[in-house]
Amino acid sequence: MKNRYIEILKQTYYNLSKKDLKNFEDVIGKEGLGTCKPRFHLFAFIFGWFYLLYRKMVTESFGVLITALLVGYILAYAKIHPVLVLGIMVIINSFLSGFCYYFLYLNKLDRDIENCGGVHNPDIECIKKKAKPNIWYVIGAVVFILILIWPIIFSMITGHDISK
Repeated sequence: MKNRYIEILKQTYYNLSKKDLKNFEDVIGKEGLGTCKPRFHLFAFIFGWFYLLYRKMVTESFGVLITALLVGYILAYAKIHPVLVLGIMVIINSFLSGFCYYFLYLNKLDRDIENCGGVHNPDIECIKKKAKPNIWYVIGAVVFILILIWPIIFSMITGHDISK
C-alpha cells in the first residue's frame, strides 16, 4: 500500500523535489497515511497556514489556525502582553505548519484519493486537479482578515475612538 501511495504522489504532487520525496517516504506509514514524524518544510514554516491554504489543505490549515488561536486566547486570558501573545501564536503556527507539513499533506492526499476513485483505481487527473496549488485560497484569507481588522486600521488612521 505504501508503494502505491508513493507512486500516486510522484504522479500528482506539484513540483516534487528529491528532498520532498525522501521526506514523504520517511513519513508515510504502511497503510499510506502519514505518521507524525517531524520533517522540516521551509515554505510551510515561513508562511504557516497560508502555505497550507496555497496547497489546498483547507481542513488542515483551519486546524493549525484554531490551535494557534486557542493558545493565544488562553495566554490573553492569563493577562500576558498582547505582543507576546501574538508572537507565540506566530511561532505555534510556524512550527505546526513547518514540522507537520508532510504528515498533513499525506492525510489530505488520502482524502483526495478516496474522492477520486480509491487507491486501486484512482483517477490521476482528478487527484492532480485537487493537488494543484491555488493562490485564490490565500487571497481570500487575506481579504477576510483585512475585513475583520478594518475598523482597527480605520481608527488608527483617522484617530477615531471605536470603543464609543
